[in-house]
Amino acid sequence: MEHLTQKQIEDYSQHRLAAVDLLAVGDHVAECEVCRAQLDAGMNVDAAFFAMHGEALGQESGAHLTTGQTAAYVDRNLTGESLQEADDHLAACEQCTFAVEDLRAFRNQIAPSLDREYRPAAVSSPGAAKESWFARLGSLFRVAPIPAFGSAAVAVLLLAFVAWMIWRTPKEKQPEVVVVAPSPVSQPSPPSEPLVSPQPAPASVVAQLNDGGRVLTLDQEGKLSGADDLPPAYKDLVTKALRTQRIERSSQLQGLSRRSSSLMSSDNQKDQFSLLAPVGDVLMSDRPAFRWTTLGGATGYVVEVYDPQFKLVASSPELTSASWTTTFPRGNVYSWQVKALKDGQAITAPRPPAPQAKFRIIDQARANELARAKRTHASSHLTLALLYADAGLLKEAEQELRMVQRSNPNSDLARKLLRQVQALQK
Repeated sequence: MEHLTQKQIEDYSQHRLAAVDLLAVGDHVAECEVCRAQLDAGMNVDAAFFAMHGEALGQESGAHLTTGQTAAYVDRNLTGESLQEADDHLAACEQCTFAVEDLRAFRNQIAPSLDREYRPAAVSSPGAAKESWFARLGSLFRVAPIPAFGSAAVAVLLLAFVAWMIWRTPKEKQPEVVVVAPSPVSQPSPPSEPLVSPQPAPASVVAQLNDGGRVLTLDQEGKLSGADDLPPAYKDLVTKALRTQRIERSSQLQGLSRRSSSLMSSDNQKDQFSLLAPVGDVLMSDRPAFRWTTLGGATGYVVEVYDPQFKLVASSPELTSASWTTTFPRGNVYSWQVKALKDGQAITAPRPPAPQAKFRIIDQARANELARAKRTHASSHLTLALLYADAGLLKEAEQELRMVQRSNPNSDLARKLLRQVQALQK
């Protein structure tokens, strides 16, 4: 093939090529730098749109997640500061959030068919590094992250690429076995005895739990049974929990101070009242319900909510009840306080030396993933508990683990996991 025509470049950029033409153009672009540069220029229209969109919203440009970081985030391979930076960036970047959602949805769709890795015929090259299959698929696109409004076409393109790799995989030729029957030799027949084939000894069971009509079993070799319907990432969570018998503290809880005592208020007993919730919590809903105890003699209350820079982002009208609800943007950490109006004065809780009352609302990408998991795997209470705990949603994780314990009343492991989640809330 000569260089691509302008129409081919436009059709490729707009995902209008037929499957056969798409594969041919893809092979040519992989080898031709000239056509690849022209294709980049054509596809950068979406990038320009998101740049203008980000400028209009006051978002920083040039700091998006790379393809590798997006793949690692979806694969749950980011930890520590890298994970926190990705979470904070996704909270403010609509472009990267769309990319994470598209890649995660695509992974969950095709993951069951990728129990083994498919690739084109291998060409040996010294020092060739192995890449994750997400990273290899992502490398087909020169514009990252993937625009949300092109997600359907991109998914079709990715599926076509996977089919192409399977087609290119060399079929292993089965060796022909020729059986030559020896000439019969008459010998006296020994007494007939039943032949018993030796059976391999079963691997010892490390952990076992009943979970929503199934039995999850982990043996000494690390093989998980009873979770065939779960995607690979969820299987890894279950396997790790059964192997270590631990639930780790989520990075989403970092920076949220827990209450130092039963009351987050002043030391003056006469003017004492407390904040009840949310305090030190990660929330699924973007509409938190603020609750506090009443102060004797108070005629009203005013709730104030601040961002991490202590900028006031919400304030309630004067309330006569000890509760208030409003909506906030997702993916942020907030602190809040209540002013009780009494005898013409405002008494604030909490106030030093009591710590600030903080909470976090999970980002939209993770909220969508958890909603899909609850729809698809509603019967697997252990899976949902581990997903909630990983997101920092400890109250939701505790509810699911109570269901696991109910199905396993005599299991030390079920009680142990429940106690760990309860301890994380203190």
